[in-house]
Amino acid sequence: MEKKETDKKPEGRRLSKFNKKVIIGVVTGIVAAGSIGAIVYMNATKDNKKAPASTTPVETTTVAPETVSPAELENMKKVVDDPNFYDGITINGVSVAGKSKEEVKKQFAPDASQLIDVKFKVGDDLVPLKTDGLKLESNADEIIEEAYNYGRTSTLTGDQAISDRYNTINALKSEPKNYETSFTLGDVDVDTLVHQTLDECNTELSEASVEGFDLEKLEFIIKESSNGCTVDVDKAIADVKTQFSNSNYQVVIPVDAEIVKPETSSDDLKEILGLVSSTTSETTDNDNRNTNIRLVCEKLDGLVLQPGEKFNFNDFIGRRTSEGGFKMAHGIYNGSMRDEIGGGICQANTMLYQSVTKANLKVDERKNHSIPSTYVDKGTDATVTWYSPNFRFTNDSEYPIAIHAYYADQKVTVEIYGRKLPDGQHIELVGEQVRTISPGTSYVSDSSLPAGTQKKVSSGRTGYVYKSYKVWYDKDGNEIKKEDYFPSTYPARSAIIHVGTGGGGGTVDPNTGVVTPETTPETTPDPNSGTDPVTPPPTNETPAPTSSNETPPPETTPKENPPETTPKENPPAEKPAEGGGSGGGSEGGSGSGGGAEGGSGGG
Repeated sequence: MEKKETDKKPEGRRLSKFNKKVIIGVVTGIVAAGSIGAIVYMNATKDNKKAPASTTPVETTTVAPETVSPAELENMKKVVDDPNFYDGITINGVSVAGKSKEEVKKQFAPDASQLIDVKFKVGDDLVPLKTDGLKLESNADEIIEEAYNYGRTSTLTGDQAISDRYNTINALKSEPKNYETSFTLGDVDVDTLVHQTLDECNTELSEASVEGFDLEKLEFIIKESSNGCTVDVDKAIADVKTQFSNSNYQVVIPVDAEIVKPETSSDDLKEILGLVSSTTSETTDNDNRNTNIRLVCEKLDGLVLQPGEKFNFNDFIGRRTSEGGFKMAHGIYNGSMRDEIGGGICQANTMLYQSVTKANLKVDERKNHSIPSTYVDKGTDATVTWYSPNFRFTNDSEYPIAIHAYYADQKVTVEIYGRKLPDGQHIELVGEQVRTISPGTSYVSDSSLPAGTQKKVSSGRTGYVYKSYKVWYDKDGNEIKKEDYFPSTYPARSAIIHVGTGGGGGTVDPNTGVVTPETTPETTPDPNSGTDPVTPPPTNETPAPTSSNETPPPETTPKENPPETTPKENPPAEKPAEGGGSGGGSEGGSGSGGGAEGGSGGG
């Protein structure tokens, strides 16, 4: 019996050792499982975010330090002592396994410019928020440090700590650990940023407009149109603050805006505007005259008049002087031709007048020459002199106009660009004769000629009265309508005949040329002479006319009404010829179409 008890004792000790190992293993497993459960719970609850579970279960083994061989323990040390991030660690869903802490910090360095992407939707446009001074504070460094330290600490010591850490790291194979970085907005003046962004959207409506004329392309330089816009900035500020308070830094915010679109775009203007009219005439071969014409064209070329603007030839061209480059050339003076500074400029002015008329613009002042011009039809010319007469017109259209004027190869051309006439229509200026004016004869006493003789000094010139019309034609040349326009009167010039009064003297009748001889006055005798005065016998005879061949005076055309004599302000010392000089009056004009006298070139 004692032997049996002795035999049983060792068996009981072996059972105790085995149970001890089992108990230790179970306890260790429970501790490890509890640690893993606690870690998983903490990871799942941190920031309310949880790493995605693997769809394929990964088998992991929890190792108790009592069952680990020295070689296995050494391998565990290598795993836990890895200086880089452990497998299974992710930041913002991106694996950082095997990377150093410095590499990961560079990878997740905060970039506010990429993260702040707030846009305002204004009409059809997206307007980015100006982010000057806007700062986002990142917790990237803190998160990277936390992710790096995962599995690097333990509450145990010695080999148990190594085993504990190893088990934590090994568990990442089935339960990866994800960390999320975040940003917070620092102190910022949202009101100022939104105003800086949206105040520019509060714009006034701008229609397309003409800023000039390109003489090379022969087209208007057009400024683009822009919409008018009124934005509710206060509401936009409130919306931005709401988004930022919810940590929304990448968002499109609709903005209440009233958009007003222009009635006329730049494309509309390009379609509407173009060449409206053109007038050309040939000049003479006189170099001085052509120089004067060229100078006027150069001044006119490229001129743009906006709607409602007025043009005044004398104000714009200025006084014609030799200092200004103008030359001496033929002009009309008192119904005759003579050299004047600026002679010939009336031809350029006439081309301008005709093109303005054909462009259907309002002519405010125009007068014809006193002698019909050879380069245009009667009734369609226009003279200018310094002070008066002048040429003036108004751009009464709804769009700008431009003048293209040039001289080349003894031809002068003036073109008007503006709103094209509808449906291919065009306008012509047409003159029509109303009547002629007979020249008549004017007799002048000339004591250098023998009595009774006559000498023709100048021939007479027939005068004319013309009316003119603006005539509209369709694209096929059919007349649409006709409008009365400026009348013109070209005064007749009388023939000049000198009548001799030498020797006998006498008075010449300017209308008939009849000479009335001078009579010798009766003398009264001296009463102291003693001689009685002689009294001629009475007679009933009428003295005969000086010439028995005397004829009745010819029919003469009554002279036109004299011109107005009210002097202009600062009148010139001498009346210039038509088209130049520094002054001028009018000769024999009739109404607004009366012939003007003065100014070089006379057309």
